Amino acid sequence: MNDLELLRLYEPVVRYTRGEMFFPCAIGPYVQQCSLWMRDQNGLESQLVAPGLLTAARLAAATEIPPGHTLYLRFVREPLDGPDYQKWRQTSDIEPFTAPGRLARVGLTARLMDAAFDLSLLVRGRVPGGTTAAAHQQYTALHQTDPRRVYYGRVVRDGGYIVLHYLFFYAMNNWRSTFHGVNDHEADWEQVFVYLSAGENDRLVPCWVAYASHDFSGDDLRRRWDDPYLQKVNGTHPVIYAGAGSHASYFQPGEYLMKVQPAFLLPLKNLSLSLRRFWNERLGQGDPTGLTNQIEAIFSVPFVDYARGDGLAIGPGQPDEWSPVLLHGEIGWVEGYRGLWGLDTKDPLGGERAPAGPKYSRDGTIRQSWHNPLGWAGLHKVAPQRDAARRLADHVQSLEVAMQVLNASIETLRDEMRLLDLEVRALHATDYMAKLHDARQAKLIQHEIELNAQYTRRAEIGETLAASREYLQQLEAGNLGDPTAHIHHQHKPEPPMPNHSRIVEFWAAVSAGLMLLVFALSLIIDPGNWLVRVGLVVALFFVIEATLRGHLVNLLLSVTIILGGITALLLIWDFLGWVVFIALILTARLLIAENLRELSGH
Repeated sequence: MNDLELLRLYEPVVRYTRGEMFFPCAIGPYVQQCSLWMRDQNGLESQLVAPGLLTAARLAAATEIPPGHTLYLRFVREPLDGPDYQKWRQTSDIEPFTAPGRLARVGLTARLMDAAFDLSLLVRGRVPGGTTAAAHQQYTALHQTDPRRVYYGRVVRDGGYIVLHYLFFYAMNNWRSTFHGVNDHEADWEQVFVYLSAGENDRLVPCWVAYASHDFSGDDLRRRWDDPYLQKVNGTHPVIYAGAGSHASYFQPGEYLMKVQPAFLLPLKNLSLSLRRFWNERLGQGDPTGLTNQIEAIFSVPFVDYARGDGLAIGPGQPDEWSPVLLHGEIGWVEGYRGLWGLDTKDPLGGERAPAGPKYSRDGTIRQSWHNPLGWAGLHKVAPQRDAARRLADHVQSLEVAMQVLNASIETLRDEMRLLDLEVRALHATDYMAKLHDARQAKLIQHEIELNAQYTRRAEIGETLAASREYLQQLEAGNLGDPTAHIHHQHKPEPPMPNHSRIVEFWAAVSAGLMLLVFALSLIIDPGNWLVRVGLVVALFFVIEATLRGHLVNLLLSVTIILGGITALLLIWDFLGWVVFIALILTARLLIAENLRELSGH
């Protein structure tokens, strides 16, 4: 079976969310629509190739980037203005998308953080408004010219695995503008992997899959082939649920809450966690269930990645099927071009900048997923399934040999120690052999330490040997154990909103803006007392929030904790001398009592 046949045998089925506007396409027509630009180290931009004149071959020749310069493509020539944007919305045949509940899933503080994040887009580089609409018009024209649903694939053989690497190119990431997400940027590369190994009779069998998904890495990216949450079509085609606009890959359909935590709020979050843990765990007050998640939600900016899977599906047996392109040999545009595949917005946070290509990162270095796909998914340490039983059987034999050698060493060392002990006792009886006695005594002590260490080592080998034998029996019986045991942080879709969600959703939508309006009015009406009024407004909004969500008791508990802590600190500060005096008196009394009890033998 050749490489292309292998890729086709396990090519995934990708299910999109209704309202998705961009799907995997070929890079050739996209590049031809783009212009090629260079920005120098002073920020001066110059167009190198005009739209319509650029080809994949010409892009491959753009290999030289001067130090401090950036190469990038530009797909959208001009964003749509207001009237054209409204016309596009009215004439577009995009399926409607609704997203209630995003802000209702988090607290008031997080919604204020979300508002601050939105405002930050005004002062940092971002994709201009109307870019998504213009990109969709151009993409629609490209699709009419070349209607193929394309993935780019390659096959890597390393470490006993055959790695099938699937790459998907999208003309636009419109997560923010269309689906209320984190960012927008021209161009988007996504990737998934299927890991095969040799089974019985050297027949290739799938072992693992790994999906690229936002900030997850290593073990958390992959699922074992027999994982019940890994859906498959016809037994060989893994199902991907693509995030709406973001195109991130998920194993289950649903809505995934993403939490961006601003770095400047980290100390405040850690302090809150410490205080709540002390109150709940040390003092035994309240219920600590879900404590960490609650506090992290307060100090996070909430976003939802909608991977519902209720829209277009592409892949084997679906209305649209793949047209694969095999990446083999030295593909020019893959190897040569190290620039960005869309508009470089110079966004200091990076989220609104276009990505680099499938092989390179933005800084021009080779991606780990390209040169080290086993390490990218944390698989270097995992033996292929057929090799696992053989390797473990060999290891059991080596442990058995090690145990035999260690037992013999223990017997020999113990016999030598007993002779040494007799010598030491004999030498101890003579005054003129003190130097020799001390040497033998030191050697005896050293041997005793070594023998105790060997006993510890024997116990460790024994435990390892017993566990290895038991696991070997499981492997030989075809039992691979828990398929999720390797996962550290499993990202699951959010549960449905509770019954009162409609009221909460309305409040979540208006509360942050309403609070800002009240703040503004406070500054105008009575500037002298604005701080007190702002504090009262904040308190009122938090009470309303807690009441609507049924968390009023928890809010009162939190306020009690904070006020109690502040009161305690103020009292300690005002009576610091007396506090130290009493503490010293109590410490002295305890020491005297303990020492007298020891002296009396009680």
